[in-house]
Amino acid sequence: MSRRLSMITAALKVMVLTMILAEPTHAASVEVTFKTAEKAPTGFDRWTFFWKMPTIDSDATLEYVIIQPDGKEYFRKALPRTVTGAFHVIQPDGKVLTAQVTGVQNIRSDFAKNSNGCDPRVFYNQQIIFKFIVNKGEIEFDQDSTFHFEFGNTIIKAIKK
Repeated sequence: MSRRLSMITAALKVMVLTMILAEPTHAASVEVTFKTAEKAPTGFDRWTFFWKMPTIDSDATLEYVIIQPDGKEYFRKALPRTVTGAFHVIQPDGKVLTAQVTGVQNIRSDFAKNSNGCDPRVFYNQQIIFKFIVNKGEIEFDQDSTFHFEFGNTIIKAIKK
């Protein structure tokens, strides 16, 4: 009986260790955050963040994360690389764009009600926080680049936090 108990205990330890190691880590070596320069308007059902691809290490993974006013994640997306080193940027609406890592590619990230479970009402009269994260190395945005948010006809500048 004790041998069987020892075997079960050992198997459980292996399962727990496997579960811990398989769990995604979202650990980041660098994070760059942008936010709306003022609160978002109310009444919009879609919004867009316009940004430029940063320069990162060739073997780094880039993610962007949008944070709700309550601190919870609204949306997270890893940007996978192609064989040529470019990124496939998959928008929340499912569209795929390809961007180089040179920092000169203009990108728009569109968010609409019910795309990937997103509801823009959480941002009514609130600031929107948009984070870029790499798992290693640095993130470098072109200093001359401008970033902004659009809510229909309302444009709000994005500022680095």
